[in-house]
Amino acid sequence: MKNKIVCLLACLVLFGCIRAGDYDLAPVRTKLVNSIRGYSIDYADNEEKLVGDESLRENNVVLNKSITVKKGDSILSDKTFDKKTYQNFVYRVNKKGVINTLTYPLKLDNKKDYLILGWVKIDGKKYSILESDIDDYVFLFDEDGNFYKRSGLIEDKNLKLLDEDLFIYPSDLKVMQIAKMRDEISNVKKGYEVKYGGLKLDRVWFDYLDYDKNNQNGGVFEKISFPNMPGLITINGVNMRVLDANEDTLTYIILSDDK
Repeated sequence: MKNKIVCLLACLVLFGCIRAGDYDLAPVRTKLVNSIRGYSIDYADNEEKLVGDESLRENNVVLNKSITVKKGDSILSDKTFDKKTYQNFVYRVNKKGVINTLTYPLKLDNKKDYLILGWVKIDGKKYSILESDIDDYVFLFDEDGNFYKRSGLIEDKNLKLLDEDLFIYPSDLKVMQIAKMRDEISNVKKGYEVKYGGLKLDRVWFDYLDYDKNNQNGGVFEKISFPNMPGLITINGVNMRVLDANEDTLTYIILSDDK
């Protein structure tokens, strides 16, 4: 009798091995792993990225036109700056809306910027992970901006889908990607600037800043002066005719090369 029982058990084990050989167990194992560990997240980097780097030149020379400036105002400048452009991506909804679950509601404002935490693949389709007002609870949307039917919870750096379906209002609520640009202008790298310095000792004074001779303050200051009388003066190779000068204002014309 004992021999018969042992034989029966051996047959059952053999039958199990044969059945395992007939079927691919990989999908079953994958489903089990997903249910325990969730979906792997490809995390996003929301930091600004440098997308442009250029030099800008600012030249305020206006030829053959009478100009009046106040003391301390610029009368001549030819300056070069560095301009860097940075970009990052934010997300907005196309209209105000609400996403309801049995657990919590989320109000979405179309004037508010949202960030995504990263991306996951569910059934071979890529979804973005949208942050919510509640820590670790997230929503998903596809590449067309449509919300996924279920929300998620991030645990141990993996996404776990919640069981309840979402109620989305209005039904055409979508997510849009917005590129935000920001320019950063450096201090002057080279060039010069001349400002009117007023009258002193019957002379017309100017403050000259030479950015080509940079120091810790950004350039080298000089004070230059001319007799207080109408006539032609030259500053940094630019010819000007002084029409009137007093303690508060200066009226002048910058002459073209043929004058």
